[in-house]
Amino acid sequence: MRNKKKIIGSVIILIIFAIFLGVGYYISKPSKELNSKEVFNETTSIESKDNKEITVYINGEVKNPGVYKIKNDSRIEELVKMSGGFTESADRFKLNLAKKLRDEDYIYVDKKVEGQANAISNSTQSSAGTSSAQGGKININSASKEELKTIPGIGDVTAQKIIEYREKNGNFSTVEDLKKIDRIGEKTLDKMKDKMDVR
Repeated sequence: MRNKKKIIGSVIILIIFAIFLGVGYYISKPSKELNSKEVFNETTSIESKDNKEITVYINGEVKNPGVYKIKNDSRIEELVKMSGGFTESADRFKLNLAKKLRDEDYIYVDKKVEGQANAISNSTQSSAGTSSAQGGKININSASKEELKTIPGIGDVTAQKIIEYREKNGNFSTVEDLKKIDRIGEKTLDKMKDKMDVR
């Protein structure tokens, strides 16, 4: 009788254990499915974001200004290519071509400032003139005709002769070499040599 009770008790315990296992399995199964759905939805959301097209407007110095649809996170460089590229007047240095685009962005390509190239050229010439007259002395090996004429005692004809001598014989080694030129003597050279240099 006691053995029979023990067997019945054991069976009841096994049944209860089996019920707990079954309940636990069914509770955990929907949760796993839910998690997999969440992961799937997140992945789909990321993919759809990457594939999403945005609408942007480009104007100014490009060949085909207008509104364009372009892939999300594209760069300005790609938009410029889509619009036919820059015109010859475009100031492309003001634009950050590596910048990412966003929906509804407006990109304007500026035009080069008129006279910008001339201003740079004049600045370079001014620097050259300053170097030739460095320290208040005129470099007779690089000075222009007009610069040579600023030296006391050198006129239009003498300045031309200095340039011709330079072209034919090369640079002057010393200021005294100017005596090899007609019209420049010892007295004339003494008056002007403090204003000249050969560096």
